[in-house]
Amino acid sequence: MEVHHHSHHPKSWKEYVQEFLMLFFAVFLGFMAEYYLEYRAERHKEHDYLVSMKEDLKADLEEMTLKNSNMEEMENSGNKIMQLVYKPVMVDADIDSIYLNSIVLITRFYNIDFSSGTIDQLRNAGGFRLIQNEKIVRKISEYEKGKGTMKIQLESIMERAANVHIIQNKLLHSTVFSTKDKIGKFGFDVERLKKIKKQTGSAFLTTNKTTLYEYANYAGVMKGYIAYYEVLSKMQQQKAKELIKLLEEELEH
Repeated sequence: MEVHHHSHHPKSWKEYVQEFLMLFFAVFLGFMAEYYLEYRAERHKEHDYLVSMKEDLKADLEEMTLKNSNMEEMENSGNKIMQLVYKPVMVDADIDSIYLNSIVLITRFYNIDFSSGTIDQLRNAGGFRLIQNEKIVRKISEYEKGKGTMKIQLESIMERAANVHIIQNKLLHSTVFSTKDKIGKFGFDVERLKKIKKQTGSAFLTTNKTTLYEYANYAGVMKGYIAYYEVLSKMQQQKAKELIKLLEEELEH
């Protein structure tokens, strides 16, 4: 019985080229598909970062608005203390006002607590490379630089506040202050101060005028530092508004 062997013809160069091109395009299309998926994933991440950054900035604006109001109170109190201390003759109402304004000067929260969640993620995860809009990256950098400047100013204020505390302890009767139900709210017992004045002959711990003048100077210096901090805060608010506008424009695309 005869066995017939099938003959295999050698492939032509066209067939080799065809197989090569098919393999090349298969690999190329696979690479492009993977690149596109990675690109889309990065764009989604960028979108999430921009949305999160916008929310952080809105929270910062609310925080700065609140703290600016407190700063204005402190500045007014500092001015009032200086005016009253340097009066030739102080009446009881003036002394009461010094005590009341002293409370404001040491009980108002002025330090701005910036939101840092998104910016921390961008730094730690190398997320800045995902933000394609260079103007946004530049504005974020300017905003962060502003926060750094404000932090330095805040440290200076805290040093002056410590001096104010020291001089107050030398001058004011702390027993006339009382904590009310609400956190951060302090009361002033006028009647108790009258009794102290009747017993000791003075509404202050010392009758030395120099100590009073020192207190006025410390209050004035602290007021000045607070005023500059408020200026920086308002500049920072403007930067936040500009950045929010850029983010919203980018998110609309």
